[in-house]
Amino acid sequence: MINIVSKRNLHVIQNEKKLLVGYLLAGYPQKDSFLEVITNCETAGVDIFELGFPSSDPSSDGEVIKKAHQMVDTSVCSDVNYWNSIRSAVTKPIWVMAYKKDLIDTGFYKTLADKRLIDALVIPDISFKERQELGEELAPYGVDIVGFVNPEMKDIELEECFSNTALVYQQLYSGPTGMSVISDDFGKILHKARRHKSIKVFAGFGISTPQRVNQLLNDGFDGVIIGTAMINKLNDSVQDLITFINELTATTKKAGGSNEVYSNL
Repeated sequence: MINIVSKRNLHVIQNEKKLLVGYLLAGYPQKDSFLEVITNCETAGVDIFELGFPSSDPSSDGEVIKKAHQMVDTSVCSDVNYWNSIRSAVTKPIWVMAYKKDLIDTGFYKTLADKRLIDALVIPDISFKERQELGEELAPYGVDIVGFVNPEMKDIELEECFSNTALVYQQLYSGPTGMSVISDDFGKILHKARRHKSIKVFAGFGISTPQRVNQLLNDGFDGVIIGTAMINKLNDSVQDLITFINELTATTKKAGGSNEVYSNL
């Protein structure tokens, strides 16, 4: 069994509520105004921030998020003081979603961990073994490593993740983020996850409405991760984003049910 090592992650999870994980790209749309944006998002109800780390090749992301990566100020990638400002702007956990070449290969993840600026890493393009090694390296700094499962994984791969990861990102479909795919074939994987009582499972990919959030949470997920819809709202206006978060937060507060519910097995 793998324990959660981040105190902030542990705190929000011990509240025993359904969680809203909101994705934003660090420094987007403008580097300075971003700090106010995330502060307002926390006030509106985001439980955990998944912050994208700017990349020249965000291969797992869809067109909306890719375009944001093209427009963001890339000085964010090496500006320690800026990340310190981000950490000071919010009290909730910060998960950094990054690609290996941008954050791991450059070694910048060590700086973020050493200065206690982050609570978890979400790295989609590394192997299970690399995630294990990263987890062992960063545990003394209180940084968790989020695992991934998706519909194309074999049972042995799913079990490997569930047996060794405390926080799991269950991708509802295989492919880039932001696709207009509504897949309800998630019950069997979630059921396998629930055999491991200590892990928390978050649904992600293609979630864009409060109604979908309500369904997924009542079907047994511990939380939802919303990315493309967040960026779309932010592209419209900050107020549109905050209104959207308010709607999602109202849904997470009402959603509940047992984690033993699997309506689509």
